[in-house]
Amino acid sequence: MKCKNLILLIGGLISILNLPAQENDPSSTGAIGVKWSPASIFFGKISLFGEYSLSDNKSITLGIGVPFNKTTTQEIDGENESLTQKTFSIMGGYRMYLGNNPGKGLYFEPYLKYLKHEAHGILDRLVGGDMREFDFSSDYSGVGLGAQLGVQFVIAKSVLIDFYFLGPEGNISKHNTISKEIGNAPPWDAQDAADAEDEINDFFSDIPFLRDRIEVSVNAAQKTATTKYNGFLPGFRLGLSVGVRF
Repeated sequence: MKCKNLILLIGGLISILNLPAQENDPSSTGAIGVKWSPASIFFGKISLFGEYSLSDNKSITLGIGVPFNKTTTQEIDGENESLTQKTFSIMGGYRMYLGNNPGKGLYFEPYLKYLKHEAHGILDRLVGGDMREFDFSSDYSGVGLGAQLGVQFVIAKSVLIDFYFLGPEGNISKHNTISKEIGNAPPWDAQDAADAEDEINDFFSDIPFLRDRIEVSVNAAQKTATTKYNGFLPGFRLGLSVGVRF
């Protein structure tokens, strides 16, 4: 019964999106939409999007993520850890609406984006049988090409709700991390260094595309472990933005 209701709901939504435009709904050519993605705050950025209509069913889009420091508590290897992160991003797309309504309804949008993410914090890690504190930092940058499927609603001819729900992408990425033990403990011995390397490998072991391609380096004298990755990473875009159209 639930499956039948879901099919009916999807069918009804598609029917609504493909209704012909109302006579009093003006062309969106030249219209400008300004939108904001609330969920982006979690990642340390304020994501703003602009959309300029080229015709009734085509537009170009531009998104910019303005970075700021955001501290969050996350579960890492079963421990609640605090990380401060910030993200910069820029994205451009060419949007094609699939229905007859100007600037609204179901759409398909190929896009190109650049993203840079930084994070740091004090993490607890098991080395030599003891929990020790590490000054951790992470730096990621990547250029991605993707395509998203979404739907945009227009309320009262000016309020926009943009829901993008299917957006596979491919990224050429670079990711580095540095973990340095803090405190007055002596330099690591061979077992400590092996434990530190095992901790890193265990962390990445369940992540596809990374587990066999991460370069791990351990400096026992400086009590430091680093990782490096350069290569392809898949991604997925999903979210919601709200705004107004002028």
